Formats: sequence, structure tokens, C-alpha cells
Amino acid sequence: MQPDNNDRSVEDSIDRRRLLQALGAGGAIAIAGCSGDGGSGSDGGEGDSESGGDGGDGGTQSVQFLTMGVGDNIKQFFEENNAAFEDEHDVDVEFTSVTWDNARQTVNNRVDGGEAPDVSRWPARWIPQLVGKNALEPLDGMMDGEFGEQFYDGVAEGTMYNGSHYGVPWAASNKCLYYNKDVFEAAGLDPEDPSLDSWQDMLDAATQIRDSDGSVPALGLAGADAIETGSQYYHYHWSHGADLVNDEGMPVVNSSGAVDALSLYTDLHLEHNVTQSSPLSSTRQDIRQLFENGDLGMVIGHVYTGLNITAAKENGDVDFDYGIVQVPRGPEGRYSLFTIDTLAILSQSEHKDLARDLIRFYFDEERRFQYSKEKGFLPVVEAVGERSYFSESKNWGPFVEAGQYARARPKLSNFSEFNDRMVQAIQEALADRKSPQKALNDAQSDLEDAME
Repeated sequence: MQPDNNDRSVEDSIDRRRLLQALGAGGAIAIAGCSGDGGSGSDGGEGDSESGGDGGDGGTQSVQFLTMGVGDNIKQFFEENNAAFEDEHDVDVEFTSVTWDNARQTVNNRVDGGEAPDVSRWPARWIPQLVGKNALEPLDGMMDGEFGEQFYDGVAEGTMYNGSHYGVPWAASNKCLYYNKDVFEAAGLDPEDPSLDSWQDMLDAATQIRDSDGSVPALGLAGADAIETGSQYYHYHWSHGADLVNDEGMPVVNSSGAVDALSLYTDLHLEHNVTQSSPLSSTRQDIRQLFENGDLGMVIGHVYTGLNITAAKENGDVDFDYGIVQVPRGPEGRYSLFTIDTLAILSQSEHKDLARDLIRFYFDEERRFQYSKEKGFLPVVEAVGERSYFSESKNWGPFVEAGQYARARPKLSNFSEFNDRMVQAIQEALADRKSPQKALNDAQSDLEDAME
């Protein structure tokens, strides 16, 4: 099944001292994978082969291709296509996949050690950090021409930083709200017309589920010490008109809208008692798994939650029906967190032309269709996204529609540390140790100090 550890991080909670050190020092490359393949089933490796070698036999040229988290469900795709590229170009593809847990260290080691791969895939939000290391080759020549015209505009813009493209969009994901039709029906709610347009609608439905037989929690809420807690919460934050940074890139996390958003998030657990029992120990993966097992009424999730359930039903592992609607709207709108992975060419590469050939090869339309279909990521190529397989699918259709509400996290060179401080504020409010206002005021103060 498709893993869901896109935003995984090995970062532990960050205290104020660490935050100041991290931000003040320019920080290290974040581990967080935005729309990653996930660590499950990785074929391992530390990416320690020589950079841009000639294959070691003095003959065949080689190109190094580093990616993260290639699990069993997509391993064959890379094996077959790498072999096809080798045949077409008479080269060797030195393909390495590392787990997301190893990704940060691997990238740092290879770039800092002068052994960067020729081509690599990573989250788009790593771009500022890697540009800061002078590690990336600008790809404006590719993206400003016919090749770049195949991408959705918003997706292509997601690879830009300081006016240049530093990657090619590889994969994208966003989120919708899943609901368990069986749970809704048992609670007296209409499973075919769930009326989940707003956060208040969601709360009303959750309350009705809570007051019914109570066999399953109404709503999954992430609050664990993990980067994904932020990505689950930001839907609430943005929909209340709040932002994370202003146009100058400075923190603005404690606006009145932000306080309203965090108050709603925490009240779902503390006041309304409509969540699972322990949000503070629940990651996004935990609540996704609860829903996929049929043990939760609603959860905000990626497309592969539906794909996983469909596969599990076909295997006889679960037996319940589900629906997908848009993430609820708040007083200032509706947003779906949008994340992009990119393919980049490293500045250290001595085979940049071959690296460009490899990228163009993987953007053959049929290959892109197969990758999105098998992997469970939204198409980044417009011609692929227009295929009926996606637009008319129960699982894919709502996510294609959600593209109009897409919003990405800000491109900050130290977003991982910034996000950690926000997660700390969420946890302080969720644990009832601080009011939402106090938690966000403290986060704002720390972030201002750190970003001076």
C-alpha cells in the first residue's frame, strides 16, 4: 500500500535554544519530504558512489540518479525505465534510493563532500537551502521553453526561487476530507450528502457521531511531535485569514485569525471531545491508518488513503464505504496544502547534458501517466491530468478539483525549524498548557528573535 510519510522528519521537538541556533546559523537541510514516496520498502543505500564517473571501466559514461523512498510499489518502474534509458543513450544509470530518514544526511554529506549526484529528486521546499549552498543548477533553459509548457502553471512556479527554476516538478500532492459513510449512516447523517462544506459543518457532523453509538472517534486530529502536525493544522490557519510569514518573509503567526484557527483546532479535542483519545501522541500516519481501518469518522488525507482502502477492500481486508469532499472552508476561504517534489541537476555534476536527457526521458507523457497511476501522486503534466483516469475517478476526481484551492508552505531557507516552533505552539495549546493566544504569541516572539 501507499505509505504516508510525505512530511516525515527525524527532527525532534525543538526548544528555543535549538531554534535560535538553527535559524541563526542558517540551519541545515530539512529532512521533511513534501510529497515523498515514503520510507517504507526503500531499497536502501547511502548514495556514496562517485560523482559523475565514467563507469569505472574507462568506457561507458554514467549518470548518478539519487532519489528517496522508492518502495516496492514503484521499484519496478524505475528499474525498467533506467534500463531503457541506458539502452537509448549507451550509458550507465547509477540509481540510488535512500529512506526519508537518511535523506537529509545523505544530501548533506554528498553535497558538502563534493560528491553530489548528477540528478536528484527532493521536496521543492529544500530548494532555498540548496541554493544557499550553491548546490543547484538553474534550469530556466528547460523550463522556459517547450519542455516547461507541459506543466501546470502553479506546479511549475513551485520550483522557482529568486526568479529561477531550480528543479523540474516531479510529483505533487494535496489533500481532501475523507468521511466514513458507514459511520455517517449509523449516526443518522446522510452518507451521500454529508454537508461538510465548512469547519462548523464538520464539527456539527462530528458532534452527531460522538453522540451516537460512539463506537469510533468522529475525527482524526494530529498533534504529535512531528512535522506533519503543522501540515495538518495549516488548513485551519490559512482558512481563517492567517499567514505564516509576511511579504518580507518575517513571521506573522499570532494574528487574530491564527488564534481563532488554533482555538478551533484545540477545541475539537479539549471542548468538543470529537477526536481520537490522544491527539498529542498521534501522527498524521496514525490517524490515516485509523481511518483506513474503518476506525475513524473523518480525516484529512492524501489521495492514496482512498487508493489504499480500495486495495484493502479488494483484498477483503476491510469492508466499509467512504466519501471524499473538499477540505472545509473557514471564514476567509478554503485551502488544500499543496506539496511538490522536484528533479534537480546538481552544480557539481560533470554530466549536465546527460542529466538533462535523463530528466526529459522521464517526462515522456506515458511514463508520467504510469508513475502517477502507480504511485498515487497527482499529475504534474497537464496532458496527463486531463486523462479521464484521473478526472472521472472517485479517488482522484476530488483531488484534481482541490487544485484550485492549493496553497504551498512558504519557501524559507529554514522552514523545518520554523515549522517545528509552530508544532510546539500547537502542542502547548492542545495540551492545555497555554491558551492559543499565549502559545502563538510565544511562537511569534521566538521566531522574530531567531529571524532578526
